[in-house]
Amino acid sequence: MKILYSQIKELAPKLTASPREVGEALTLTGLMMDGFAEIEYNNKKDYLISLEVRQNRADCLSVIGVAREVAAFYGLAVKYPQVDDLNFGKEALAIKVNAPDVIKRINAVSIDAVENKESPAWLKQYLACYEMNSINLLVDLSNFVMIVTGYPSHLMDKDKIGEVISWEINKDFGEIITLDGTNIKLNKDELIIRDNKSVIALAGMIGAQYGSIEMNSQSIVVEMAIYDRVIIRKNSRSLRITTEASSRLEKDLDPNGVDYAMGFLLSLIRKYGGGKIASQMFNYYPKKIASKTILFNPKMPSIYAGVEISRKEVIKILKNLRFAIIEDKEMLKVTVPSGRTDIFLAQDLVEEVVRLYGYNNIPVDVLPVLTMTEDITPKHFYLIEKIKDILSALSYDEVLSWPLTKKGYNAVMNYKEMGEVSVQNSVNEDSSELRQSMATGLLAQFAEYQKKNLEYINIFEIGKVFGKLGKNYLEYDTLGILLYDVDKAIDKLRIAVETLLRELGISEICYKNAISKPAIANPYSCWDIFVAQENLGIIYKARQGNVYFAELNIANLAKGLNNAPTNPTIEITQKIVTLDANVVLATNESIDDYIKNVRKKIGKNNIFSLIIKDVYKLANDKIRYTIRVSYKELSDQKAKEIHFDSFGLTK
Repeated sequence: MKILYSQIKELAPKLTASPREVGEALTLTGLMMDGFAEIEYNNKKDYLISLEVRQNRADCLSVIGVAREVAAFYGLAVKYPQVDDLNFGKEALAIKVNAPDVIKRINAVSIDAVENKESPAWLKQYLACYEMNSINLLVDLSNFVMIVTGYPSHLMDKDKIGEVISWEINKDFGEIITLDGTNIKLNKDELIIRDNKSVIALAGMIGAQYGSIEMNSQSIVVEMAIYDRVIIRKNSRSLRITTEASSRLEKDLDPNGVDYAMGFLLSLIRKYGGGKIASQMFNYYPKKIASKTILFNPKMPSIYAGVEISRKEVIKILKNLRFAIIEDKEMLKVTVPSGRTDIFLAQDLVEEVVRLYGYNNIPVDVLPVLTMTEDITPKHFYLIEKIKDILSALSYDEVLSWPLTKKGYNAVMNYKEMGEVSVQNSVNEDSSELRQSMATGLLAQFAEYQKKNLEYINIFEIGKVFGKLGKNYLEYDTLGILLYDVDKAIDKLRIAVETLLRELGISEICYKNAISKPAIANPYSCWDIFVAQENLGIIYKARQGNVYFAELNIANLAKGLNNAPTNPTIEITQKIVTLDANVVLATNESIDDYIKNVRKKIGKNNIFSLIIKDVYKLANDKIRYTIRVSYKELSDQKAKEIHFDSFGLTK
């Protein structure tokens, strides 16, 4: 964006800063000065300041927008170009809007008996500053208003076009010849302005020769519109057309600004070209945009900047930037001014205050006193990271797989009471089901490793599993662990699981014969894992090969951590005494209840660990359990006495 210093002075009459100082002030407020040249304009010495305008500041792609920034920085008032009182005719323009989804607003009016001619010298020279060639008075005034207000417009010769003008997505035309004679091939998906014969303009970008303004044009139609910026950018990129109009309309221009810009353009046409406004103002504005109001804590700029910015200064800065302020106890109700489509949040207001306060006023040699922000990271994320660290230390490698699995895989790997979830438009037709177990991805990775002749495979993955219960869709963070060993390794996997749980602070771990067993599991080597009555998951040997798998529900693990007795740090002053006991129970008797009773008899202060070492099925519906207890801080004799008494063994 370029701007003449004289124009800034015209809009901010009380400005006393030099041209160089103005450029540096704009740089401090976020509009980087990337060019500064002394020129002659209108027979006087002037200065042309070139600025880099950010994508979100559409309002600053105009002389008025930049002048507002200068006025806000220096605390000055802005004097806007005058708009005349306009008298409109009774004629209604025949306009159709056939693409309402991409059009925010249209203003259009016709003018008769206008006198088109060569532009005055000042206008030609002004446009030359912006590297625009003078065409004729009417076209030049349209470009002038675009530069001053930021709103592009398009003028059509009323006598050359049909009675009905429509805005629509192109379906009929394969090419357009532009004002400069360039032939452009169309894709038949552009937003166009047309009549019953031809394309009048590529909306928001460039006009066609058809219906263009010439020196002999006397009756014209003037339109000014705001579009969905996405379609303008899409059309501009696909057709490789970039104009001053498209560079503005592909940003978020405020539709409310059309009223002033259109009034300013009509006033200039009447002033320099005469004529009579023959029609009513066509005003298409289906969804009016109201000003946003933000509840704002005036202490926030001080917190973010690390320097004290008083409440009074905050209010002053916001008012200089045209924000309306209502003080509400400790807070401020801040109404965003028209044109500032980049302001949505309280943090945006913080940026406004700090940049006008001056980044250069923030000391570089003083550490700010910052308020510690609350940690809002869910606790189970920390748990997941700790699990990864522990398993990595146990020589397990993490793998990552996608959550989609092939049809039929869930049927053999799922053990939960939930239905399968299918996805539509899957990236792979063969993999259209969401996994119900982490085994799907780990077994696939295992198969890849086997192709590479790896002898020992220890891998894990943490991800989501999915299911459906009734009408409700479910998803859980889940840990899957797979171990492959040429030796029988269910104990190796069990030890890894128990080491993980103990590292997390859980000491009382028990296993029950799995109630629901996946089809892939060996039914005689499949157990549910429990901690403090909380079912954490499952551990099993696969039916084929030396593959062992465990799966833990992360959410249930977090509950188990909250509910389970922890194993505190202790000092060992005597040797650990480890003793076994064989216990025979009927199949309908609970080993968990038995162990719970034994724990009470032994006393928790005497137990270092208690595990089921072996399970053997006997005849007559009996099961023999080998229970191993490690005693701490007891002599051999005392440990044996407690052991025999607790298990009812004969000495």
